[in-house]
Amino acid sequence: MPSRRALLTGISAGLATALAGCSASESHQSPPEDGTLVTDYITAKTRSSTEQPPIVAPRDDEEAAADETSTTAEPLSLHVIESEEDAAALEFADDATDVAAVRRLVAETAYASESVLVYQTRISECHRLKLNYVTKDSDGQPSVEFCQVVRDATVECERDARDHVAAFVRLPFPADEYSGYSVSGGGGCNPVPERYQNESESP
Repeated sequence: MPSRRALLTGISAGLATALAGCSASESHQSPPEDGTLVTDYITAKTRSSTEQPPIVAPRDDEEAAADETSTTAEPLSLHVIESEEDAAALEFADDATDVAAVRRLVAETAYASESVLVYQTRISECHRLKLNYVTKDSDGQPSVEFCQVVRDATVECERDARDHVAAFVRLPFPADEYSGYSVSGGGGCNPVPERYQNESESP
C-alpha cells in the first residue's frame, strides 16, 4: 500500500530507496532557512555486520497470503513509526546489536504526542553514524542531519568493509503533524548552523 507521506530525502552516501511504493530522492537537502532547532529528541541505533540489515519490514497481508511459506521481508531504508502497531511490526536481524535499547525507545514512545523516524543505510566498518542535529521548518516538516565519525581505536575493522546501521529518532511531535521530512546522511559532521545556535540561546 503506498505511503501517505511525501518523502524528501538527501542521502549523500548515495542511498536510493523506495518506501511503501514512494521513491525517495537522492539530492542533498539543506537545512530549512526558516527552521527552528529541535533539541528534545532521543535516539538509539542498531548495527549488523552481515549482508542482512538490522531492521526489516514485514510484508503486507496480501503479499504474505500469496506465499505463506516464505519468510522473506523487505529491508527498511526510511520509515516513520506512527503507532504502537507500527512498533510491534518491526523485525530485527539475528545479529543486530543493541536491540533492547531500540525496543525500549519505540515501546516508551507516546505516539499521541511523539513519533519515531527510522533511517537505515550502509556505513564503513570503521565509522559510526552520529545524529548531528534536528530542525523543524515553518510548515512543521522535520529535517534530520546525520554524519559519520571514526569508531574508537579499540574497534577492529577493515577500511573497505561495510556494515548496516539503523538509527531511531524519537521526535517530540506526532506523525500526523507533518506530511514529509528530510534526512541527510553524509560524511563529516558540520557544525550546527549559526542561525539555529542563536535561536537556541534566546530566552
